[in-house]
Amino acid sequence: MTQLLPSDSLGFLLTDVSRLFRQAFDRSVQNAGLHLTSGEIRALAHASRCDGARQAKLAQVMGVEPMTLSAYLDRLEARGLITRTCDPTDRRAKTIKVTPAAGEVFDQVRPLAIALYNQMIEGLDVEETAIMSRALAHIRTNLVGIDAEGMEAPQAARHAA
Repeated sequence: MTQLLPSDSLGFLLTDVSRLFRQAFDRSVQNAGLHLTSGEIRALAHASRCDGARQAKLAQVMGVEPMTLSAYLDRLEARGLITRTCDPTDRRAKTIKVTPAAGEVFDQVRPLAIALYNQMIEGLDVEETAIMSRALAHIRTNLVGIDAEGMEAPQAARHAA
C-alpha cells in the first residue's frame, strides 16, 4: 500500500520529536519526585509568563481545551502554586497568578529541562541549533495564521499572535 507521506517528512518528524520530548520530560520529572505532570508544569510556566491572564486566554495560548487547563489549574491551586481570582472587568472570568512557591518548582524543574535540552541538541552545532529555532518559529507563525476553516488569516493577525 502506498504511504500518504514518507515517515521522515517534516510533519512526522515534528510530531515524533514532540512526543518523544514530552515522554522524556515526563520521565525526568517523575524520576526527580516532583509529583507534577508535564501538562501541569506547562500550565504553570504559561501562567508565569502571562501572570494575571484570564484562564481562557491561557488555554488558548497553550492550545488545550479549557476543561483540560481547568484540571491542571485545580491541582496547581491545591498545591499552592497558583491563585485564581475573579477578573474585575468580568466576574465570570478567572485570572491566574503564580505564587512564590512556583519559583521553587521552577528552580527544581530548570536543571531537568536544561539537561534534557542538552541531550536533545547533542551533536548539533550552535549554527544548526539557531537555524532550526528560527525555522520552527517561522513554521509556528505560519500555523498560527491558519484559521479554523483552514484558510490563511490576514497578515496583520499572524503578526499579532
